[in-house]
Amino acid sequence: MRSILWYDWPYIFRHRRQLCCLDNILLLTRGTPLSWTHLLSSLRPTDHLYTGIYDPSDVANKYVGQVFQSQNMSSAHINYMLLPQDADEAHLVSLLEGLVKHAGGWGAKQVVADLDTDSPHFPQFRQAGFSVLAKQQVFKCQPPDKTQNNGEKRWRIWRSADIPALRCLYHTLVPPLVQPVEPLTRREMLGLVYFDEKGDLQAYADLVYGPVGVWVMPVIHPQTKVDITDLLTQMILALPDRNGRSIYVTARSYQPWVEQAVLELSATPGPQQALLVRYIALRQRIKAEFSFAAIENGNREPTIPIAQIKSHQE
Repeated sequence: MRSILWYDWPYIFRHRRQLCCLDNILLLTRGTPLSWTHLLSSLRPTDHLYTGIYDPSDVANKYVGQVFQSQNMSSAHINYMLLPQDADEAHLVSLLEGLVKHAGGWGAKQVVADLDTDSPHFPQFRQAGFSVLAKQQVFKCQPPDKTQNNGEKRWRIWRSADIPALRCLYHTLVPPLVQPVEPLTRREMLGLVYFDEKGDLQAYADLVYGPVGVWVMPVIHPQTKVDITDLLTQMILALPDRNGRSIYVTARSYQPWVEQAVLELSATPGPQQALLVRYIALRQRIKAEFSFAAIENGNREPTIPIAQIKSHQE
């Protein structure tokens, strides 16, 4: 596998209809991978971007893939693949292995891909070490009529004082296995929060803006007393600086109540996708072999050492 060179681009543009997009957020906010809006917005010196080509000598077709990592994320994401129509399974696995290896050189802890559940490439991703972490469906939502605004306006941009409540709701609803891949926020911009009249956080929304669309990831408590459909309607109305861009709301399988509520809106569902992950570094808890004595206020310090500490006698 080698890096893309200038003379490879004519081949890529000739076969661009064979592109398989695997990063749903980039696709919805920046457009298709070979569009000018996508290419220009990808020129960030702080982000990692690699396009590789697996060019087997025994065939005329090339296997192209691109992997991307934002400076705000510990995960790298496969952006797209360009495969021949009669793609060889072994060559596709080699392409995936090359992309994962390159992402590991950046220090990425895992590589993620969004693959349609009916894709014929599932077996090759399995062979390359990817596993299904969750399922998702993205809905394209029409901006609601402003007359639906009931005047409460409880959705607002979050502040630093909201972080403890955000973390509490995040750790309650997002499964532990998903948390290393699905962070509390992608830190692309400040999101939205919804507090009830008692001051309890009921929902928050992570936002990613791009030239062509707005991606929204709502996290909503299932026992909220507010109708979730109305909650989503008010959330869309509260989105800042929409400027006519399309709005995409993502519903993950671990929040089925969100998907049911979005279906009640005038939204167009996209294909069902599987969130695939290939772990490069595994997190492992280290059990403390002894407890720490009370030093200041009588409470034990729950710190866990990164490495074992041994006492040495001089």
